[in-house]
Amino acid sequence: MGFNYAKEKAKFDAKWKKLRAEYEDAGMCQEDIQAMRDYDWNVFCSDRVYRNHTQALPDELLAGEERDGLNMLFRNYVTLSTSFGIEDFEERFAWLDTIRSKRFHSKLLALSPKDLELLTFIVLEGHDQHELAQKWRCTQSAISQRLKKIKLFLK
Repeated sequence: MGFNYAKEKAKFDAKWKKLRAEYEDAGMCQEDIQAMRDYDWNVFCSDRVYRNHTQALPDELLAGEERDGLNMLFRNYVTLSTSFGIEDFEERFAWLDTIRSKRFHSKLLALSPKDLELLTFIVLEGHDQHELAQKWRCTQSAISQRLKKIKLFLK
């Protein structure tokens, strides 16, 4: 559920009205009180952003029950999952033969061997861009740019 800004802001203001009175009674100066309020306000805003951009997992997944062996995301997007690893193939790019879409398969075959190697490392072997950059002795941003070009080409 989303963040009800008006309700949460009203709670925040009511809480800080009480805190301000307590701090003034304790003898704190206004600058210190305002600094504490500003800090709490930043936490409030961060929490708002987090709640607005985070989706809770369904209860069925939290209980560990997975239907058909796949979690909800993979059931909805079956094309995201693979049931094999690179070690299942004799040749380095034999995984290309498992692609069912002829159009996508032909686009992949048109990629350079270096681009196919990049996809193999990241998609099948599960390495991240930083690891690949270290292996190829280049920057992570160079890997990222190359991936963007591949994605554009494949679209």
